[in-house]
Amino acid sequence: MMKSGFTAALSIFAALILAACGASGKKHGKPVQAAQSKVKPVRITHIDRTHGSQEIMIQSMGLIGTPYQWGGSSTTTGFDCSGMIQYVYKTALGVNLPRTARDMAAASRKIPDRQLMPGDLVFFNTSSRTKYSHVGIYIGNGEFIHAPSSGKTIQTEKLSKPYYAKNYLGAHTFF
Repeated sequence: MMKSGFTAALSIFAALILAACGASGKKHGKPVQAAQSKVKPVRITHIDRTHGSQEIMIQSMGLIGTPYQWGGSSTTTGFDCSGMIQYVYKTALGVNLPRTARDMAAASRKIPDRQLMPGDLVFFNTSSRTKYSHVGIYIGNGEFIHAPSSGKTIQTEKLSKPYYAKNYLGAHTFF
């Protein structure tokens, strides 16, 4: 009896970890989806894209090795994927972004991969509950920086890695 309770708790914990950045809740057993129309677009106009991407790169690269923490949004507590993005954009550019990967996707502008520049966001579907469930910052040369999952740290990854290539949803920008 104890073992099955532990197994169930472990399964629930694993599901939460995998869906951490999507952060969609449930109400009465049904998924709660944020109304996409309520998310206001974010457009960065106070700095050009080249200089903005340099600032974003400096801030994000300085976070490599910081622990993953579900719901985390600071260097003291650690970061989840969207918390890291929110922190980097606020620190580097003074721009406030929505908290979840899903809302960041709604607030940004989708761009073709050929227009992808360092500092832009790359989105993934890593959850069965939320389409935009993971996000990273593109750093160039087919790589991105992200807070992957529990027990790991902020790191760089190749977009061509089979797991990420299979779950890739596309590129977005705030510029």
